[in-house]
Amino acid sequence: MPSTRTFAWTPSDLPDQRGRTVVVTGATSGLGLVVATTLAAAGAHVIAAVRDPGKAARVLPDGLEARVVDTASVASVTAFARRLAADGIILDALVNNAGASLGAFERTDEGIERTWATNVVGPAVLADAVLPILGGPAPRIVLVGSNFSQRTRRVPPAEALDDPRRYAQLRAYVDSKTAAAALAVDLGERLRATGSDVRSVIAHPGVAATGMNGQAETLTQRIGGRIARLLARTPEDGARSTLWAATDPDVTEGVFVGPALRRGDHRLHVVPVRGPAADPAFRSAVHAAVQRAATMP
Repeated sequence: MPSTRTFAWTPSDLPDQRGRTVVVTGATSGLGLVVATTLAAAGAHVIAAVRDPGKAARVLPDGLEARVVDTASVASVTAFARRLAADGIILDALVNNAGASLGAFERTDEGIERTWATNVVGPAVLADAVLPILGGPAPRIVLVGSNFSQRTRRVPPAEALDDPRRYAQLRAYVDSKTAAAALAVDLGERLRATGSDVRSVIAHPGVAATGMNGQAETLTQRIGGRIARLLARTPEDGARSTLWAATDPDVTEGVFVGPALRRGDHRLHVVPVRGPAADPAFRSAVHAAVQRAATMP
């Protein structure tokens, strides 16, 4: 089991990234934008995986490559990975950052509830799809998770909710992040079983002030979002754990890293995965559910 440790780390400690190629999903705002631009400034070739190329052209610095992908679509992430392979790209890291917290029930064109599709199915399918093109001295897949998954005792359903009448924004979000963490652990187990050098790491930003706080429709949801923003870290502060997880040469596979909930604590805490995501039975059930979703007609 990974050991627990706590240390100070800032982007000024970032090692030289020249020669590394990194895909960052959701790279046009919030944490993803900070991660993408910081890595690029340190010399990495960053491929920003974006839904809106127009927005990418407006917000991304010159020289940072953008490629279109909808992380809520199995077909889109699969095609995205195939194009990378066809172009001969070898990745050092995939940062699965894109996420959603929706105020109302919605299905994707593939029939999957959108929170689940964005936070669970898409990242899992993309992670598996890029495994053949991950290389370099310390390849890794970083999932941007949520500390909710460490703190909840609720074992969520192993697949997407299919009843709009039972939908609740916070529960759907926490359930999806718990399932995503379970899949990151499952991926690490599968990689170790095959002797792969690829590491699977989960990073969380704490409560970060990002656009996701504004994804609300009801008055209660909007008030909750305002409170969250008041308590939140800046995106720059929240992105530190992801940057460390994506770049530290000695990062341990299978860990959960991020800041404490207390905003004044600027250290990073590396701990084992806890909660339902640590349960092998739950991990297996979620993996099977995602396999089914990924092969839906």
